[in-house]
Amino acid sequence: MRYVITGYDEKERRRLAVLASLLDPFTFQELDRIGLQPDWQCVEIGAGLGTVSQWMADRLQSGGGVLCSDLQTDFIDEINHPRIRSEKLDISKSPQYLDRFDLAVARAVHHHIADRDGAARNLVRMVRPGGHILFIEPDIHPAFCDDHPAWKRLWQALFQWGARRDIDYFTGRRLPGQLAALGLDIVSVRGETVLFNGSADDNPAHETYRLMFDVVLPDLVGGGFLSRADHEEALALLENPEVWLMGFCFFATHARKSASS
Repeated sequence: MRYVITGYDEKERRRLAVLASLLDPFTFQELDRIGLQPDWQCVEIGAGLGTVSQWMADRLQSGGGVLCSDLQTDFIDEINHPRIRSEKLDISKSPQYLDRFDLAVARAVHHHIADRDGAARNLVRMVRPGGHILFIEPDIHPAFCDDHPAWKRLWQALFQWGARRDIDYFTGRRLPGQLAALGLDIVSVRGETVLFNGSADDNPAHETYRLMFDVVLPDLVGGGFLSRADHEEALALLENPEVWLMGFCFFATHARKSASS
């Protein structure tokens, strides 16, 4: 599995913290709908800073626990919680845990994986019969409908750039069908899109996209996906407090493994 960002430094910690601020409320709402039981065994794939693992662990009791996993464990190894253990785990490889977990959560990971069918199959194998899976993944479609042409062209460039790297920015819409094809029951699919402006640096959507484009814009311009004029105009729109912009929609897909599996 390959990520665009590989350096686990303080800049990456900041990016993950801002992304968590953006997605945690939506994620926790979806987890509340599932209804964690005190003795559940849970796993988080691609945990980042582990905010979701910590939220789940706080709702478990002595019989429950959370496996907090990522390809690099620098940040999650810092978590000190009696019901959390961190571990390096690559979901693109055959799982060592079979029929183990009552709940598996994967957020903003699946679209980075080239073999998404294989990774989904591996995750399903980790969940016990009757268990739950929650995927939260982006879909780029709202940004394609933005009112500002330069901002829209920026996202079209990102989509083309991602396709060259096996990154699927339509993963959010595709997951329900993918999981149903693996025999899972689709319990619910909900999406959330945040409209934002450049009025404050503490706005998590504004900061998330600013940090994301800090990383990828040089490649977009240098690779010929985006003109320098559009680059400059898009960044000016991002910082303009009078302009409201569209970003990703994040879809939450809650699926359940058949009890007879």
